[in-house]
Amino acid sequence: MTWEDRLEKITSKTVPLYAMIVILVIFANPSLTSSFFGFILIAAGEALRFWATGHLRKNEELTTSGPYAHIQSPLYLGSFIIATGLCIMARNPVIWIIMALIFFKSYIPRKQEREWGRLERMFGEEFLQYKKEVPYFFPPRLEPYPHGTKHLWSFAMTIENTEHQTAIVVALIAFLIFVQAF
Repeated sequence: MTWEDRLEKITSKTVPLYAMIVILVIFANPSLTSSFFGFILIAAGEALRFWATGHLRKNEELTTSGPYAHIQSPLYLGSFIIATGLCIMARNPVIWIIMALIFFKSYIPRKQEREWGRLERMFGEEFLQYKKEVPYFFPPRLEPYPHGTKHLWSFAMTIENTEHQTAIVVALIAFLIFVQAF
């Protein structure tokens, strides 16, 4: 997806996300300690997203390898971990509470409903079995999904899924928060 494609996807559903980011940066009150701990979470969340996108074969097959063998939505979990890290870095618990409420009460249910419908249409019984055996978000399945694919992680897939662009945006937001510590 190009930057132009991303700009076209700006809708009334994405504007609140961008507004939250702007508010988070403006009202950030970071310290070196909060930046350190926030960065650890941001790195962990981005690592999970890189791992997931290296396995994700959108619209080709039901992805059940890598982190998808343990949870259905590693990208959303990674995003939540990143957002938590940014809020810790910014030392803004109010924004984190608002973000968590929006994430779990609005964003996830809407995405889950839309995604499950699409995956069920595309993959039928294969998806229904996966959905029954692998948790959506928490707690992760300890043993990998036994009927899953055995694909290896691919850097090329990570690039194809444009995770590098997401990482750049996350790094920019973290930088804008971090510089306020000085």
